[in-house]
Amino acid sequence: MRNALLAVLALMGILGKAQVVHAQSWADMTEFSGYLDSDVRFLVEDDRGPTAGDGYRFDMNRNDLDLKLTIRPFDQVKAVVDSRLRFYGFNEAASLPELVKRDPIDPYSLYLDEAYVGIQGFLFEGIDLRFGRMVQTWGAVDQFNPTDNLSARDLSDPFNYSAKVPNQMIELSAYPTDWLTLTGVFVPVFKPAQLPPSALMGFAVEYDANGCFAKAPVPPLSTADVASLQELFSAVSPCNLNFVDPEVRTLTPESTIENSQAGFKAAFQAGDLDFSLSYYYGRFAFPVAYTAVAHVDPNVQTPGVFDVKYVAEVLYPRMHVAGADFSYSAPWLFDIGFVGEIAVYFPEEVIFGMRAFQQTEPGSAEQGPPKRALVAEKSALNVPSDPFIKATAGFDYTILPWWYVNAMYVRGFFDEFNDAYGIRNYAVGATELKFFEDEVVLRLAAVLAVDDLSATLNPQLTWIVYPSAEIALAGLIFLGDTEPDDPFDYAAKEKFGQKAAGRSTVALRARVTW
Repeated sequence: MRNALLAVLALMGILGKAQVVHAQSWADMTEFSGYLDSDVRFLVEDDRGPTAGDGYRFDMNRNDLDLKLTIRPFDQVKAVVDSRLRFYGFNEAASLPELVKRDPIDPYSLYLDEAYVGIQGFLFEGIDLRFGRMVQTWGAVDQFNPTDNLSARDLSDPFNYSAKVPNQMIELSAYPTDWLTLTGVFVPVFKPAQLPPSALMGFAVEYDANGCFAKAPVPPLSTADVASLQELFSAVSPCNLNFVDPEVRTLTPESTIENSQAGFKAAFQAGDLDFSLSYYYGRFAFPVAYTAVAHVDPNVQTPGVFDVKYVAEVLYPRMHVAGADFSYSAPWLFDIGFVGEIAVYFPEEVIFGMRAFQQTEPGSAEQGPPKRALVAEKSALNVPSDPFIKATAGFDYTILPWWYVNAMYVRGFFDEFNDAYGIRNYAVGATELKFFEDEVVLRLAAVLAVDDLSATLNPQLTWIVYPSAEIALAGLIFLGDTEPDDPFDYAAKEKFGQKAAGRSTVALRARVTW
């Protein structure tokens, strides 16, 4: 990490010296932009963490420095580098030797969000090439666009649904006419979505205030099968169950051409109407439950206590996606903007299987490893191969110069893949009110899960101190029950009520852009 940081700083130093020597030419060829962002966040609840009472504390103390450089050595050629230096602001030194090092005390990361070459008129006039590290955003809808699958989501920041995980890509765009754009993208190596920290709660073993076992993650099985698995442990006191390092392993696809991704899009323009047809082949970027194994062994030191080793596996299923999207500004209807997307997913079938083993004979140096007997084996169809639809439709309208509204219907959230949890329906709305000649902006946004009535609220008050500087106070509030009505039903979890959805947080942020 340190070497990478020094390399970036050295590159900027070289460019800076070159700019002094060739001020006029470099000024014409380069464009420098970026931002400095300081973000402090505080948890405003204590019941959505791994244990009760974990809350009402600072959850983020972060600083980001983003530097983007665009170089045009020739009219038809450009190189783009967008790097981000992030300091996390929390001490991670856990031992005395670590206190003599700066990195654990003040941890940081260096991100390379973009690094690609762009060539206009590649091979023929009217064909453009982009090659390198970048992100793709397809579709007409803001954020909730089901046709957008080439770049995996980066949900590490719950306040930002639009972030993506950059990846190496080759993009060719052709412009046969002024109303048609053809785009093809090849992604050699698959990268999964980056999950929010709260996602770990979806697979976590929870304990009560006394440190006793409270509950394990519910597998995607029938309620009868889940109930029978629970009965295996019913004869043992929860305080006598010791879950030894539960883990979830990801089955990452190999870096072969069979696991590469590809997409093709034809975009049309007809007056106030923009629409496109698209196709994608690759993998679903969010993990899907695949297998689980539990080993139950008597504790060798404490009679009556049982050690449970729980190992689960998740994978990224293959899929084909055929999509269409449009955006239309209606001059005959108060210039209301309409958007819509529909995507038909053709998924790979996933069958979930779970096994439980109980030790029958202890292991030893003479007899070898412990002997275990299979005490339970369950399986169920988690993802059927039947096609399913994800879609979004909505409108936006500027009622007055200081009042903007946006509303959408969404079928299928980012992480939904028609597994045992199903495809859910959502109502999304936002409004912006501007005051004092647009210096103060109040934004109120909400997402309602129609099927279970859980919701998220996202109010934000932004003061634009100067055109390049702003201070914002925001909140992200989760509403819903953390516990499902039926603890044996995998699909009974509320979308935004379950702990895996996130923590209710208040954020104070300051940003300067250039």
